Amino acid sequence: MAVSVWGTKIGMTRIYEGAQATGVTVVEVLPNEVLEVKDAERHGYAALKVAVGPAKRAKNISKALNGEYQKADVAPRRFMREIPVIEGIEQGGKVTVEQLQKDAVVHVTGTSKGRGFAGVMKRHNFSGGPASHGHQTHRHGGAIGCRMDPGKVFKNKKMPGHMGAAQVTVRNLSILDIDPERHLVLIRGAIPGPNGGLVSIQQQ
Repeated sequence: MAVSVWGTKIGMTRIYEGAQATGVTVVEVLPNEVLEVKDAERHGYAALKVAVGPAKRAKNISKALNGEYQKADVAPRRFMREIPVIEGIEQGGKVTVEQLQKDAVVHVTGTSKGRGFAGVMKRHNFSGGPASHGHQTHRHGGAIGCRMDPGKVFKNKKMPGHMGAAQVTVRNLSILDIDPERHLVLIRGAIPGPNGGLVSIQQQ
């Protein structure tokens, strides 16, 4: 069954399967509380609007958002997101880790770590210039065009620039373990973003 939930990346550790150590990412999936059920007739598409992330003081959010939380009788949370409709879940209900299945294949989406302005060696894995004496360009990119033909620099040329802080999806990971009591999911391998970052887990 296709299910999507939002959680917070806690960090990485390892678990042992016999003598084999496997790297896993721990994600805390606090109950996603449903604020509104959107339907195709009224909104043009079907989805569940959910409150996710850590709790937030009511005084620190706008009156409009406070009204949405009060209407659904849900305590304010840090984020509002949308997930696909799950049969049997209505307004005021909760989507929890129990909706996920052990050994299921999942896609995980998050925001990658921001690296600021990066050069071509870090951003695009260029090899750089010679490092010996007499050379003046060690970490630069090479020539980027010619004045005669084509007489311009093409779009999407690999050059220095802003790196990271972009939406990234890692596909075909697997859930190794689920701890419903502590709201934890252990996913094989690495997922995008820093510790504490919000991630979406889409079970296929």
